[in-house]
Amino acid sequence: GGREGQTFHGWEGSAKVTLTLDGRRASLAGALARVAAAVTLAVAVATLAVAPAVAHAAERVPAGATCSLTVQKCPAEGQAFHLYRVASMQADGSLVAVEALSQAVADTGKDPASLGKKTDAQELAAAAASYAGYVAADPAAFQKADAAASGGTVRFGELEPGMYLLVADATVSGGNTYTARPNLVVVPRLDGWTYQTDCTVDAKFEVTPARTYHNRVTKLWRGDSASVRPASVTVAIYNGTKLYKQVKLDASNGWTYAWDGEGSWSVRELGVPAGYTCSLNQAQAAPTSSNAGVNFQLTNSKPTTPGGGGGSSHSGGSGSKGGSAVTKTGDPNNAALPAALMCAGAVLALAGLWARRREDAR
Repeated sequence: GGREGQTFHGWEGSAKVTLTLDGRRASLAGALARVAAAVTLAVAVATLAVAPAVAHAAERVPAGATCSLTVQKCPAEGQAFHLYRVASMQADGSLVAVEALSQAVADTGKDPASLGKKTDAQELAAAAASYAGYVAADPAAFQKADAAASGGTVRFGELEPGMYLLVADATVSGGNTYTARPNLVVVPRLDGWTYQTDCTVDAKFEVTPARTYHNRVTKLWRGDSASVRPASVTVAIYNGTKLYKQVKLDASNGWTYAWDGEGSWSVRELGVPAGYTCSLNQAQAAPTSSNAGVNFQLTNSKPTTPGGGGGSSHSGGSGSKGGSAVTKTGDPNNAALPAALMCAGAVLALAGLWARRREDAR
């Protein structure tokens, strides 16, 4: 017992307890018990705060799991995309290069097993570009999936876990050429402590103005008239050593044929008409940001005879307007000059004979 207002002090372990009587009898033992409980809770919280966290291991990749991959931000409708599996994934998430990639790993030192979240974008891009060359050399050696862009996305399904090389065919759309940069994609993707089998990735492209190759072959005529030339000629167009097309040129198409495409182009006329010779002039169009190509001019010339009426160079029509005239070989209407030359020769001959007789007389 004690007096009202009297203060008592006590200790519970290292905690000091102070109790003041407020007119009622206080139980020092009960107060000490409450303080002890509070101290115990505080110690427990402090212990959890300073204790090292226990690592939570990621779950293992489920056996037989299949994945999907959605490629986003695809700018060209219908563009063809290809996936090549370059590494398999083990149950613990580690990557092992497929056998077909072993030469690339040996030559470049870039092993899928060493590529992960800590690999910077530049190194990943270099690895993707390196792998692309080896895949292109022997694509049949790699597990492959194909899909086409639709509505700005491409979707691949039923993919086995692993690392894939994502590439796409260059495509022209809206006046631009879209060339995909090789990209390495891993499925499934680790998200925290779990593997997500439904994955997405943004397409990576280089965009350049489209270059269209406009080519043309034109038949020209020289030294004749439309009334005597053949009604048509046949021209063979080659790309390298392969026949691209045979075309007929005549007045209905302006003696011209045009086609688009890049190639090693050459042309020849089949069956040059009798009495004509054929010559070829080839001019490469000056490349610009959007136009390139080659123009061929096949000229059939008919030799003129002295006194002929001449001719012109043109691709149609029957007159000589707008053409360059064939040079004449002579002019039968001007006889004064030959007569003067003959008279001068006779005078010189007589003068020589007279001079010789005078010499003999001496």
